[in-house]
Amino acid sequence: MANEAIKSLSDFTSKVVEFRARWRVPDNKEVWFRGEDRDFGETKLVPKLYRPKKDEPLKRVTKLLDIENQLSDEFSRLGAQLCEPKIDPEYENWDWYFLMQHHGAVTRLLDWTDGALIALHFASKLKEDDEKPRFVYLLAPDRLKDKMKTLHGETRQQWKAYIKKHLFYKYTDREDDWEHAFLPGGRKDLKELNVPKVPLLLDFPHITRRVGAQRSRFIVFGTSPYWLRDRINKTGFPLEVVTIGGSSTASIRRELRDCGITESVIFPDLDGVGREVSQLFEQQK
Repeated sequence: MANEAIKSLSDFTSKVVEFRARWRVPDNKEVWFRGEDRDFGETKLVPKLYRPKKDEPLKRVTKLLDIENQLSDEFSRLGAQLCEPKIDPEYENWDWYFLMQHHGAVTRLLDWTDGALIALHFASKLKEDDEKPRFVYLLAPDRLKDKMKTLHGETRQQWKAYIKKHLFYKYTDREDDWEHAFLPGGRKDLKELNVPKVPLLLDFPHITRRVGAQRSRFIVFGTSPYWLRDRINKTGFPLEVVTIGGSSTASIRRELRDCGITESVIFPDLDGVGREVSQLFEQQK
């Protein structure tokens, strides 16, 4: 697909319409979007855990998984007293994992949204004097899920063997919860249940106002850090990128504001309001 930089909101929505038509996405099915406000180079479409420090190699994945598990334990330990949303006891590990991601902690989760303009907002957030290009990625999730069913077959089999050794799962009717294999786990768990290689698309309940406002969707990565990046615009793979011309981001931000897409809408708290009025100040300097 030719990737000529867009210059306006109408250019962008036209790209979305074209994507739906090209991949024959039914009207009742979602398209997922992800906005990135800079060129992440080799780590585009890569979650934070798998982004090495500048000019440093990526640590061994097994080491990173161990670190992530430590961070997960610490986040839930410190966050318990501060957590206002309702945590579903049955899926509390997932809920805590999602909260980690949305509050800036390092995870294997990659944020997406089913709102095109929300993703465009995230892509155009840098200061107006920064004219570097930004990017919005478009994904047809149902098509991708169909492609990945066979790839997750081994994980399903491993999960069945795992729950036989752990009666909590066996006797609480959790045989179909094989997605738990993607959650952070201790070294013992990781030895018994290998973290899958390929990622998993997730569509879980919106447990906070922020998650709901951003119409969040998630992809949780396995042990292959660049699985998604390496498939951008690959023939037959339902993932494409739209480039936003850096010189057009200021005008696109104004158009988004006219459509009601602002910081305080996407971040429905006082921090979001503060950033929004600060942006208004910057535009009047």
